Amino acid sequence: MVKIFIGNVPREADKDEIQALFSQYGAVTECAIVKNFAFVHMDDRKSATKAIRSLHLYKLHGTAINVEASRGKNQGAVKLHVTNVEKGNDDELRTLFEEYGTVSECAIVKNFAFVHMDNSDEALDAIKGLDNIEFQGKRIHVQISKSRPRYEEEEDYPPPQRGGYWPPRGYPGERHDPPPPSYLRGLNISRSASSSPPSSPDRVSFSCNTLRRNCNA
Repeated sequence: MVKIFIGNVPREADKDEIQALFSQYGAVTECAIVKNFAFVHMDDRKSATKAIRSLHLYKLHGTAINVEASRGKNQGAVKLHVTNVEKGNDDELRTLFEEYGTVSECAIVKNFAFVHMDNSDEALDAIKGLDNIEFQGKRIHVQISKSRPRYEEEEDYPPPQRGGYWPPRGYPGERHDPPPPSYLRGLNISRSASSSPPSSPDRVSFSCNTLRRNCNA
């Protein structure tokens, strides 16, 4: 089920009128008007997407209404993996997925493709509607990609340093782990054993000269 938001609804419009308007594109299971906006529920994602595109800014009683998918339960962007496709059909593949919602990116690599969709509900409906269908003479398979959407990958992996090196995951940067306690105890002992400050070159030279005079005497 797809929930659609309709904004800027004129006062003259009633529930039956809005339901009839959306029923031209598919089955409407629910319709409700609240003040100057309304919500319509449709069974099929493909029909709902077509209704949104056709009725957005449609003039109802002389007023342009705002029609868009309700984003209340959206879980974020989803990256889809599509197999058994041929290069050169990027635009056709994108159009196919746009029947179910907004596609932010579509790219075919060798015999498979990645499709990024902004809405998780739309992506799941695209999987249901497009998996195992025939596209350009071949039967395609659609599933959620194991890798994450591009913007999430960029957040986890910062831009490379000079030389093109990416630090491994969990790299601590300039911070270093503290030495073990045993090392610190040994360091304190060595420091206490040599607590006197080191002699300056002038004092060392003076001590040697004094020693020579004593020996000669």
